[in-house]
Amino acid sequence: MNEESITSRLSKMTIVSDSEAARRRAEQDRQQAERAAGSLRAVWNAPKRQSDATAQRIGDWGVKLEAVESKIGTGFLFGVAGTRGNGKTQMAVETMRTATGRGLSARYETAIALFARIKATFRQSAKESEQDIVAALRKPRLLVIDEIGKRGESDWEQNVLFWLIDSRYGDMTDTLLIGNLEPAAFAQCIGPSLASRLNETGGMILADWPNRR
Repeated sequence: MNEESITSRLSKMTIVSDSEAARRRAEQDRQQAERAAGSLRAVWNAPKRQSDATAQRIGDWGVKLEAVESKIGTGFLFGVAGTRGNGKTQMAVETMRTATGRGLSARYETAIALFARIKATFRQSAKESEQDIVAALRKPRLLVIDEIGKRGESDWEQNVLFWLIDSRYGDMTDTLLIGNLEPAAFAQCIGPSLASRLNETGGMILADWPNRR
């Protein structure tokens, strides 16, 4: 075998070897990303019904979901308003799924559970303070607060809600609020200061598509 043939074969072997190494690295990266996403989803607190569901991204629902997802990581504040049963919570969970797929932490809370947890800190036996809970909820890169209208809307609750969301606004982390309310009632529910921040960084999504149940 002449020198040229040997050189040609070695070159082809090198190309194949480099290609196989790149494929293996890509597969390792994919597996590592899946493990990271799995770890983030293990603590995301999303409802099992929605997290186990396979969502079909069709119609206005899919278009508006993609509009929210396109702003992940920008420090958005979105509100999703509308009637019951048309996939608002599923939209939130899909946004969380996309965020965790990109390696970003996400957390789901309902307003009623959030404020019940904060009120529990008032007991003498409490192991965490109101400040501890707000500090913890500032950490996720995406925070979803569902059923925003299901709370007392007392001055204290309004102040705590503003404290939390304004802190996240300053941190430039993403927040998604959901409520079974018309847009005007939704804006009134969260207060004018948060409504102003919502209009600046995200917007109000009206869930006016057909019922999904």
